[in-house]
Amino acid sequence: MSPGATSLQALFARDPEPPVELAALLLAKDFAPDLDVPAALAEIDALAAPLAARVQRAKTARDLAAATGTWLFDELGFRGNEDDYYDPRNSYLHEVIRARAGIPISLTVVMIAVGRRAGVSIEGVGLPGHFLARVVGRRPGDSTLVDPFFRGREVTPTLAAELARRALGDAAKVRPEHLQAVGARAMTVRMLSNLKGIHEGRGDHASALVVCDRLVDLTGAPEARRDRARHLLALNAVQAAVEDLEAWLLARPDAPDAAEVRATLARARAAGKRTLQ
Repeated sequence: MSPGATSLQALFARDPEPPVELAALLLAKDFAPDLDVPAALAEIDALAAPLAARVQRAKTARDLAAATGTWLFDELGFRGNEDDYYDPRNSYLHEVIRARAGIPISLTVVMIAVGRRAGVSIEGVGLPGHFLARVVGRRPGDSTLVDPFFRGREVTPTLAAELARRALGDAAKVRPEHLQAVGARAMTVRMLSNLKGIHEGRGDHASALVVCDRLVDLTGAPEARRDRARHLLALNAVQAAVEDLEAWLLARPDAPDAAEVRATLARARAAGKRTLQ
């Protein structure tokens, strides 16, 4: 598989739903410029090769999930990183493969990528707060939901509800749309959003700015520009921040935080004038 595109924006411009592992590697390349993407893809090929023979006789989605889970989690040792969940390396696919540890969505990417190469269809499922994977059987309507973070355990409706409550509070309820499959673009945006929160929590404005750039590229969302402006201001890139804040206010003039953003914009304009004097 050739990576072709050299950036996330170029990748999605070429293909609306590219292989999610390629998107994940290009995301990681922002923070690891020397990352050899073709070599990383070849490593995934190697991980998948032994699984292909094991799943040939599997008849049901549960059989496929069991074979895939045994290989990835029991034999190769992939696991959820419970010890350091908010380490940004849990979101960089090459680091996840190296350390055999990640967070729910990055481990789902591993499952999808390895499964596809071995002839197993696996989908990402965007349950709020805890990403899941769905293994699809060979017969229509046959599928099973699994949790890559906890060694591929089967996820029943009761467990899905428990996971949602842990992330969103006791009042949270699992709705049908929470269990629908999501594609590469949505998964990439979620990975970027995770990283944004991690870098912001660490006060790393430079890294958060890179992530916001990618979110602007992929979503065009005014909120992504508003958030990017905050990091631009922290890094004294005042004029660029002013442009982002103006764009957000133009798109969201009646938002609940519009007054706060207008005040931030006024301060940024004043700071920009002082810089020019």
